Amino acid sequence: MTSFYLALALTIALTLNNRHKVVRATGTAIAAISLGFMAWSIILANSDGTFAAAPANSRTPLLLNIEAALLIAGAALLLWTVPRQLRQPTTPIPLRGTPTAYGQITRTLHWTSAVLIIAAFTMGQFIGILATDNPVRADFLATHIAIGGAIFLLTFARMIERLLKPAPPNPTNVHLAHCLLYALITATCVTGLAMVDTPVQLLGLSLPNLPADPIAAPLHQRTLPVLFLILIALHLYGAIRAIRRMAR
Repeated sequence: MTSFYLALALTIALTLNNRHKVVRATGTAIAAISLGFMAWSIILANSDGTFAAAPANSRTPLLLNIEAALLIAGAALLLWTVPRQLRQPTTPIPLRGTPTAYGQITRTLHWTSAVLIIAAFTMGQFIGILATDNPVRADFLATHIAIGGAIFLLTFARMIERLLKPAPPNPTNVHLAHCLLYALITATCVTGLAMVDTPVQLLGLSLPNLPADPIAAPLHQRTLPVLFLILIALHLYGAIRAIRRMAR
């Protein structure tokens, strides 16, 4: 399952950043369909007994339903850009960032991370309400951990790329939101890795374990998901205003 999500994320990232408008529009449609399927899986959980089995005081079903609404909004936003992209002329995209345009590397890292973060967040929430003897939970957990390791590495790559190359100017509040998002992603990955007993295997690499910490679990499972959902909602709002620049 990990390989599937990694391949999906890379496919979406490369097609969304392609210089040819037809390929770019196709990638946008694939991304929208993927978000739609994730939202549909959450919607089905309301009627197939998955959420009914959750503890009475669990807020996970609420978080997942909020996420489903955000995913639907994101899918609609992406589909809305498809006709616009088909009307745009084919333009070259620089490999590295410039003061007027995001480069191929930055865009690929951005969209790859975005797809993996959404997948990992959704799986992580389902893991919290599925029974421990459920085989689906074991698959979700293994994939969630592996994807978390990939996000951890991608986040550092994104920060290094932003430090080394210029980016188009953004308002101060946008810069602050990006810094908070990077910090939250890093904190989520670190607390998750601190909960793992064995080294995380990712494409033949073995990520080292972090020292166990008693606050890692409550932060990773309760506090950080709520903050993450809020920032994702704010990021989606910002994307509504900037997606033409990021996807063209």
